[in-house]
Amino acid sequence: MAYAILRTAKLKSMGEIGGSLAHNYRTRETLNADAERTPDNEHQGGETPEAVLQAIRERLPEKRRSDAVLCVEYLITASPEHFQGGQDGAAYFASAVEWLKDKHGAANVVATSIHKDETSPHLVAYVVPLDDLGKLNAKQYLGGKAKLSAMQTDFAEQVGRKHGLERGVEG
Repeated sequence: MAYAILRTAKLKSMGEIGGSLAHNYRTRETLNADAERTPDNEHQGGETPEAVLQAIRERLPEKRRSDAVLCVEYLITASPEHFQGGQDGAAYFASAVEWLKDKHGAANVVATSIHKDETSPHLVAYVVPLDDLGKLNAKQYLGGKAKLSAMQTDFAEQVGRKHGLERGVEG
């Protein structure tokens, strides 16, 4: 059985975001990517790293803590066997983006990319973690092991199951 895979990374500085975007948009050498398949990658929300960085800046509140998480990078994929037989994951990734928009609000899902130039296709999403008061609050979404585990379970139930995927082993 194939598994739904959801991982997160907290990006706390513009430098971290810029580095992630450079990898994501392949503006720096990416050794694990097949350069011939890189043109097959799909980007939504910005055609360049600079455009996405600007969109993230525009979502950020003026007042924020110096150690605030500015952006959450989500990596969404599935076990490699899910993509065998010509399955490119388009429907799965579309469901995953809708799940992110429901969880964070559509305006806070700033950009998404689908990489088809690596071994397994995967989705990378950049989300500004604003709460209902318009404040940065990554803890509301990612706070602690129990919350992360519950989020992975919810993702597997809401998204993975529709596409024949199971939740991975907890812990």
